[in-house]
Amino acid sequence: MSDSCINTKIEDALKDENIIKLMAMAAKRFRNQLDEDTLHTCKINALWKAFVNHDPKKAAKFTTYLYHGVFIECMKEIKFKNKSNRLGGKLHNNISDNQDPFLMIDILDELKDETEKQMFIDKASNFTIAEMSEKYQTNRESTRRKMHKIIKNIQKKFA
Repeated sequence: MSDSCINTKIEDALKDENIIKLMAMAAKRFRNQLDEDTLHTCKINALWKAFVNHDPKKAAKFTTYLYHGVFIECMKEIKFKNKSNRLGGKLHNNISDNQDPFLMIDILDELKDETEKQMFIDKASNFTIAEMSEKYQTNRESTRRKMHKIIKNIQKKFA
């Protein structure tokens, strides 16, 4: 299916009130966890995926497929949001919340390896593990372990 055909189908679907109501109903339970822009993006992504992947020969109706797609997109967004916020808090209770530039210098001085320093800077810049693993050409699990080790070492030194 070509992109222009899908785009036309999406534009037509966004004019259909039943489709709009269905997507709103599927996203309703996530209003407290996701902002309106993110919910809208989840709805559009689900609609696009429904047009690309739905097989009318199978038992599920398009609307059912779309409803579940919106739900899944919202859940993925919450999971991504939680993962990216996991290291967003304080490194340790002894370290204040303010963004003291000298604190960052002290932390970077504690890290001996240049790769560790750059990884820490990337994490502080809200890079995801997937983005970091791509940047450093390692697999995700190795990158996650390395980042976990870096954070643990910093926490020990500032305890």
